[in-house]
Order: sequence, then C-alpha cells, then structure tokens
Amino acid sequence: MIIISRKYFNQKTMKKRKKINKRMTPRETSNVATSTAVQQYETYFFKEIQNRTRDRKVVYIRKEFHERMMRIVRVIGENDYTLFDYLNNVLEHHFDTYQNEITELYRKKNTDIF
Repeated sequence: MIIISRKYFNQKTMKKRKKINKRMTPRETSNVATSTAVQQYETYFFKEIQNRTRDRKVVYIRKEFHERMMRIVRVIGENDYTLFDYLNNVLEHHFDTYQNEITELYRKKNTDIF
C-alpha cells in the first residue's frame, strides 16, 4: 500500500496547473473565454419562436439598427431565423436579466391611482 501525503499531492497538482497555464498564452486564455461567450450568445439569441402569428405589434426602429440586425440574423443565423425570432430573444433576455431593476424603477415612478 502506498500512502501519499496530501501536501505532496497538492504540490504535484499545483505544478501541473502552473505548467498548463504557462502553455496557454493570454490570447489563448482570452479565446477560451470568448469562445464560451460566443456559444452562449448563439444559444440565447438564435432559437425559433413557436407562436409567431398571434399577438404581434408593429414597432419602429432606426434604419441602421434594422440593417445591422438583418445582417446578424442572415449571417449568424444562416437564414434559419427571422428578425422576429432574434428580436424576441433579445428582448426576452433583456427582461429576464433586468427584471428586478425594471420592477424597482417602475414602482418608484408609478403612483397609485387611489
């Protein structure tokens, strides 16, 4: 039976981690984080919406935003998604992310009728 002290094991583990970290340049480390962020972005914003035909409203946006979003949808979405899908996902993410802040601001500025 071989007994390895925890201190020895931790030292070995730390040396291995340092070697791994030394192998990766800051750019490579950044690319790993960026790659994850890119995958996360695609997962959040490029998914199809089920109920497209009901309860739609017209909204006017600046021409430059429309053009930019259309390019994003065409290229990243590979023509599999609509502008409606993309905008719906962006707004859904925005509301999910900032729900508490929006609610707090709304309550501060909204006065009761009675």
